[in-house]
Amino acid sequence: MEKIAHDLLVTSDPEVVDCVLGDGSALLNLRTNIYYSLNEVGTYVWHAIGQPVPFGNLVKRVATEYAAPADQVEKDLARLVARLDEAGLVTCSHR
Repeated sequence: MEKIAHDLLVTSDPEVVDCVLGDGSALLNLRTNIYYSLNEVGTYVWHAIGQPVPFGNLVKRVATEYAAPADQVEKDLARLVARLDEAGLVTCSHR
């Protein structure tokens, strides 16, 4: 997995709608009509990227919220952001 720059801005795509379901959520990409599901942490991340947020800040927020080691959070978030980007659910850009 390639490392993500901490200044990379990540934001949810406005063409994706979400619905909280229990501890997780469902996402619908309105362009493709494909549904995706997120667990509790994924849902936290999804809500955190409602506005553009630098990847490094996102790592800190998740690590703090879940009292998890920042290096592990960074790896897990890099994987999640890559999957969300591949599915067309987020926009990633450099400042």
